[in-house]
Amino acid sequence: MPKVNQEYIAEKKRSILDAAIRVCESKPVYAVTLRDVVKECNISQGGLYHYFKDIDEIFAEILNRCFMENKIAECNYKIFESNMSLHEIIIASFATTGQLIDDVANQYGGFIYELNSIYLTEIERGLKVENLIQNHSDVEMFLDKTFSLIEAHIKKSDFELPMSMESLKLLVAVTIQGIQQYVTFTQNFHNRKNEHNKNNNYKTAKEMMTILAHSINGMLQLRKE
Repeated sequence: MPKVNQEYIAEKKRSILDAAIRVCESKPVYAVTLRDVVKECNISQGGLYHYFKDIDEIFAEILNRCFMENKIAECNYKIFESNMSLHEIIIASFATTGQLIDDVANQYGGFIYELNSIYLTEIERGLKVENLIQNHSDVEMFLDKTFSLIEAHIKKSDFELPMSMESLKLLVAVTIQGIQQYVTFTQNFHNRKNEHNKNNNYKTAKEMMTILAHSINGMLQLRKE
């Protein structure tokens, strides 16, 4: 029956992805091949082709799983309808997105960092994977609501911002890229694989995003009458 077949297909894909993730944890991602995955999940290469055409399709589906598993809970969106001040909402919003970055880094950080390194030099492969990603990170969408709220307050003349909203968004985007790189490689990927060699100065994405939020609040000044 179609329902049974769909469940079977989903289960086979899940087992293939599980096998691929195990392989990626045991060797550099750039060196992972379909043959490695075939060997790990005990399936024929022809059988694997029924579900994935190449290794990039597998990588794309791992990213889809990552972003599906790590979502910002609906309850967090209630801050935008609360009685909290704008400054408090900015801090809560940035802390929430920082926690999501930490969660992704803890589970998939090394994989994502290595994958980005591959696709920066192999552009066509990167574009192919980007087109296959169906589930995207909630970070951008959640922060867009924060930016919209800031814009609304500025338009009502509640606050002044010493830069354009476009400049603020660019500043935040570039900072987040740096934070993601920091937590997924420099600290999370390297140090946490060696628990005995922890860096006491390690900062989480949530901590750094909170610092960024305070910096933005410092720029947002009450408009003088």
